[in-house]
Amino acid sequence: MQHLHLLCLSILVLGRILDVHGGNNVLDCCLRTSETPIPRRIVQDYRLQLVQDGCDIPAIVFITTRGKRLCAPLQAPWVVRLQEKLDANYARKARSEGK
Repeated sequence: MQHLHLLCLSILVLGRILDVHGGNNVLDCCLRTSETPIPRRIVQDYRLQLVQDGCDIPAIVFITTRGKRLCAPLQAPWVVRLQEKLDANYARKARSEGK
């Protein structure tokens, strides 16, 4: 009987560890992208989503000033331009903070 209690406790603890550390990455993945251009004025940051990180599709995830995540295709020309603008803005800020 004591072995059964120990087994149940071990399963509960293991399940909790996996829940906390494991499988929530899928919830953060884009499932599809939109071809609709996103205005620069509402975007504050972006991140890259890759298949090798556990997501079904590659994408650029733009984070808006209100905290929303908008998914865009990697190679669309407007996506590349928006990334370049954001990168240039970050570089300008870094240079001004370094002085």
